[in-house]
Amino acid sequence: MAPGAPVHDTHGVELPARYEIRVITPDLADWISALSFFSHFYESPIWGAIYDGRQATEAVKAYQVCKPFYQMPEMAAKNGLSFCIWDKEFVFKKPESAAKGGACYWDDFDLNDSDLDAGGRQKLLDALDFPLVGFGLSFDKFLPGDQKEWDAVNAALPLNPPMGKYYEAHDPRPKGSWEPTAAGQVIERVGTGTRDGFHGQGLMKGLAKYIMLEMKARGYRGIQINCGAPQVHHVWSNPPKPFRSSTVGTFPTWIYETENDEKKVKPYEKSKLGNLYLVWTELLD
Repeated sequence: MAPGAPVHDTHGVELPARYEIRVITPDLADWISALSFFSHFYESPIWGAIYDGRQATEAVKAYQVCKPFYQMPEMAAKNGLSFCIWDKEFVFKKPESAAKGGACYWDDFDLNDSDLDAGGRQKLLDALDFPLVGFGLSFDKFLPGDQKEWDAVNAALPLNPPMGKYYEAHDPRPKGSWEPTAAGQVIERVGTGTRDGFHGQGLMKGLAKYIMLEMKARGYRGIQINCGAPQVHHVWSNPPKPFRSSTVGTFPTWIYETENDEKKVKPYEKSKLGNLYLVWTELLD
């Protein structure tokens, strides 16, 4: 049986014929974790530049540390709120991968291998031998799960928490005007990515539109997303009508300063993007 669960109602969203949208299921936990961290450290114009030269080590480390996070019932692999793009014509590198419908070999990497970062991008990409080529990860903001697992993620990705705190401190929305008071109201997006070699086909845009329409159909009233690429910001800033979006936060990567050992430092200044954006999408009737 093929992994993932194909969706039956795409709400009119059409992708090129070789692709389909699937719900991320528990059997895809390692796949989505590995692809997410590959995207984070290699595809992002922010993190790829900041971690240049050690992306493979950082990606594999995060993958190993964050396994329990991806297994939480509230998170992407088990919450039924996260989706992926499936390539029905994917060419496998290994016959054993094809026999199983796909396989992830990141567990074979050794963090003590001094050569891991040499040619690391291709090594890690080749080990993603599965047809999952795009993803949109979400959770119900009222049900964030175990804080200790979030702490583990934040320790593995230490530059993420300051952004969240910055957005919170500069949020122009009145307190209580948008936050959920129960489950089933607000979606928080926690990851967007398209696999290397599959860009430029409208996959991210199509999946984003589907997520908006599907979450509306399930009764949610809003989606919040931190956009780490201009293309993502553009798509989420221009939702299908009657939905509407507002950019409610701008994180200035090049000029943001913090203190380290009583010295002012700019931890994000190597980013290739000067700003990140927090977008609030209202799923209006």
